Amino acid sequence: MNRINILEMNKILDHNSSLFLCGNGFSINFDNDFGNIFDRIYEAHKVLIHNGKYTVEKHTNIYFKKKCLDNYKNVLQYIRYFSEDELKNIFKDGYKFAKSIIENKIILEELEKNDLINKLTFDRSQLNLLYEIANIESEESINKVNIEYWSILIYFYFAIKSLNSSNYKFPLNNSFLLVIYLGDVNKNTFIKDRQIKSIIQESTLFNGFNTYYRLLFCTAIFSNGKGIELSKLNKLSNLSMPKITNFLNRYNSIMTLNYDNILDIILPNKNISHLHGKFVNKEEYVHSQSLALKYDNGNKCISFSDILIGDYFYNKTQREVINHLATKNYYNKTPEYISNIIRNEINNNNINTIVIFGMNVQNDQHVIRNIMLEFFYAKIQNPEIIYCYYCDKEAEYFLKEFYKVITFNDEAAEYAKNIKVRCIDTHTILKSYF
Repeated sequence: MNRINILEMNKILDHNSSLFLCGNGFSINFDNDFGNIFDRIYEAHKVLIHNGKYTVEKHTNIYFKKKCLDNYKNVLQYIRYFSEDELKNIFKDGYKFAKSIIENKIILEELEKNDLINKLTFDRSQLNLLYEIANIESEESINKVNIEYWSILIYFYFAIKSLNSSNYKFPLNNSFLLVIYLGDVNKNTFIKDRQIKSIIQESTLFNGFNTYYRLLFCTAIFSNGKGIELSKLNKLSNLSMPKITNFLNRYNSIMTLNYDNILDIILPNKNISHLHGKFVNKEEYVHSQSLALKYDNGNKCISFSDILIGDYFYNKTQREVINHLATKNYYNKTPEYISNIIRNEINNNNINTIVIFGMNVQNDQHVIRNIMLEFFYAKIQNPEIIYCYYCDKEAEYFLKEFYKVITFNDEAAEYAKNIKVRCIDTHTILKSYF
């Protein structure tokens, strides 16, 4: 591991055109709520029940509109009066469902045999997410599961159901399975090719529980306005805002995986690129759907519509493509492809150095791959990545994943392998600039 100190990092920034890319580890420094998201889902649930808004644009296909609303409302009606224990029991039962799959070798073989497991070129599939859910210590440890992984279980429900196998029985009295079932009340389909994989993907993306899941965790992250109002953050008194601003202003470009507007507020003169969408203070439609929340006593509305939250395979990759290709008209927002955003930032600013701060590469390998490819396409000389790690294990995992995702053609792969990767302890940056 090529470690550097803060002086070496500053020297690199002084002599190169640099980009700052951050994840949730950046926002955690501003408020505790960004670090305990799962623990606050019941609080978010109560806010969502009273102030959540899921609507489908009135001019869209009536059958599409009915499918989306029927599925979501059926789930919402069922869980509306849940207690905190009942809500968290859904995810405990999700863990039990995941365990029941990985402990059944025959059903795993059948899923693979029927081409229902997508093995990516960098040796990752839906099974990786499934194993990471199932391998926690016990159902009491569900808060340790990456919150974006849960939606992969919706896919496995429909995939296994499509097999109609005599070798697997769904767990009985399982609330996770029940809410998926309730979220599939409307059977309308818009898949023209009628292929099983396509139908499963459609069922997953438009399941009512999936919609509720997206709204729930966006609401938890929004945290009653903390995602857009600096004054509400509880760690500001511990931070040196002038130092943070000076540190960030050293970069030619800034990108974030976060939905909050912290960077937008503290750097009003910089354009902040949000790769996975952001909180927007107005109602928006993406793929003819608006996911939003009323706040400030119902006087304001925050949009979650373009936010990509959930598993890598469907709620990020597939949904990104669908959102971009959805009918283009005056009411539909068309989010830009992540690859295009990265390409524009690198090309327009001649970026040759990227500092990655507060990002765990889990579930976001596509970001690293896009950085590699856009460096390559732009023919950047001597490209470099500086990864800020919070602990040695995090740095080791990043380096392992970095080289694993290099699965391009020979020329691009050789280029990517020669990208200089250095690591720096995040604590040194926090001590110097936060």
